Amino acid sequence: MPARAQSGAPATVEAALAHSQLAKLPTAARERLVRESRVVTIASRTYVMREGDPARVGLLVSGLLRCLRVNADGQELTLVWACRPGDLFGVPTVVRPPSPWTFQAVTDLVFVDLPVDALRQLARSDPRVAWALIEHYDRWLRRAVDEILMYAYGDLRQRITIRLLELVCLTPPGRPLVAPVTQEDLAHAVGAARPSVARVLKELRAEGFLRPMYRGILIERPEALALQLTA
Repeated sequence: MPARAQSGAPATVEAALAHSQLAKLPTAARERLVRESRVVTIASRTYVMREGDPARVGLLVSGLLRCLRVNADGQELTLVWACRPGDLFGVPTVVRPPSPWTFQAVTDLVFVDLPVDALRQLARSDPRVAWALIEHYDRWLRRAVDEILMYAYGDLRQRITIRLLELVCLTPPGRPLVAPVTQEDLAHAVGAARPSVARVLKELRAEGFLRPMYRGILIERPEALALQLTA
């Protein structure tokens, strides 16, 4: 399903801004962003922006988004899982385009497409706007470092969560979020014994995050599961 955009949704934009780092902006700046923004809906497992794409800044309304880098061999490393309403993405492109990262919608995604030129002008002319963007970037980089460290040093629950979320990102758009993996494969991937993996999966199932399926594991609450990594 291609992205669908609509303008003239000020209530949606205002609500997203209120939950974001931009909530502190001066009234005139917020009003300009609301006036020049559009609300976009994009299908799960499609790409919002790829590395090298032109500048784009989004403000999450609903859904789960991941920020990743791809190496020369095509291997992907997720830097940040974004699932909170008001999460900003693409801010570095305001300063220096093109995009240094790739952003993929894990679930169906609704976000506010902010006007990059307006945001750049406001940041140059108003130190309050510039400081809000700096604060956001600082939080984003800290999250990226914390989440990358989870790959190697996170507890077993965190490592399993990351692996399951990454696997569902590889499934075709529009399909159920099923991670095509067995307990044995998962144990090998996270470097743990199968009984330990089975125990964590049982806990996650009891909490309503997932459900075993034939040839895989269905992720039933992806946003809530990803939120476990950013709490």
